[in-house]
Amino acid sequence: MSRVIAFGCSEVKPKIHVVAFAPSSPHRLVDLARAAYSFNFVDGFIVVKPVSLAAQIGVPEVFKIAYKYGRSFYILANLRELKEILNIDTIVFILQNRKEVQDFSEVVKNTVMNSIAIIVQAGETTINKDDLSLGIVARICEMSDLFSPNPVAEVTAALMKLLKILSSFR
Repeated sequence: MSRVIAFGCSEVKPKIHVVAFAPSSPHRLVDLARAAYSFNFVDGFIVVKPVSLAAQIGVPEVFKIAYKYGRSFYILANLRELKEILNIDTIVFILQNRKEVQDFSEVVKNTVMNSIAIIVQAGETTINKDDLSLGIVARICEMSDLFSPNPVAEVTAALMKLLKILSSFR
């Protein structure tokens, strides 16, 4: 079921991608993919810089899941390729432990939703300042800001908020 949003006289089908940055756990990577693919409006799941067992075991597992359900799955070397290769318009980093950042809902509401990538830190590797400059840093205000919870929880909460926003346009 695809969502079409009408802006004035033109219709836009937003392209939503979930991005796992530097995952190290194959189990976490598979859980992130399942969370992303459980929402019909998500167009694809993207892994950037997989490391360790996530690269060796998790990536093949996610590929099987994507193939089985006919969903898109991409593996990219860096975050710049989101714009260069996939032409993503808006990149949103969800970082719960950052102070003075925007609420995820406000970022998404104020964005022309042609294509958006929701990025979570899926491993121990932090996202550097150069990569953060590619997009908007946001947080889910209903979640604790003392630490980043499990990235699966972050993705699920973000997609639930996005579903609510998309539903309000119908």
